[in-house]
Amino acid sequence: MTSSSLLLKNDNEDEMVANIGDVIPDAKFKYIPYTEESIDVCGVPVTLNAHSEWKNKKVVIISVPGAFTPSCHMKHLPPFIEKAQEIHDKGVDVIAFLSANDPFVLSAWGKSHNSDGSIIFISDTYAEFSKQLGLEADLTDKGMGLRTSRYALIIDDLKIRYVKKEEPGQLEVSSAEAILANI
Repeated sequence: MTSSSLLLKNDNEDEMVANIGDVIPDAKFKYIPYTEESIDVCGVPVTLNAHSEWKNKKVVIISVPGAFTPSCHMKHLPPFIEKAQEIHDKGVDVIAFLSANDPFVLSAWGKSHNSDGSIIFISDTYAEFSKQLGLEADLTDKGMGLRTSRYALIIDDLKIRYVKKEEPGQLEVSSAEAILANI
């Protein structure tokens, strides 16, 4: 199987329910904050409360089906690592990569790309946040269970300003270039 064949297609294509202007769900995510000291240790997960921590902030959320999956690992995350400062320079307070993986896996994924803390890696446990937005993916037939779809959100003061879900097998509307063009 090649990496291009693993652009994880969601065979259960339900309608997206998130709309421009909607307030995001009041979600709690787990993540492991980046520190220089935690480079070679697991770290301790903390809770991020989206409504309290993202109030009055501009946030970019990039959702992927799974850390370390070929497309996510080799094609999706690297351009964001390269362009994180450029995205922050355009007024974005937080760049968050989101997946249904646990916070330990997501932290290791960020470390494997030498992420310096300019991107946080948050766990959407059981894809609850994504389900509320209609952006989950049932990948049970691929052995992965319920996951987050590949999508992008730009949020300003908790309101959705940009929401795009990738078509099966694509990596366009959630790319670093698309985010930079839509901030």
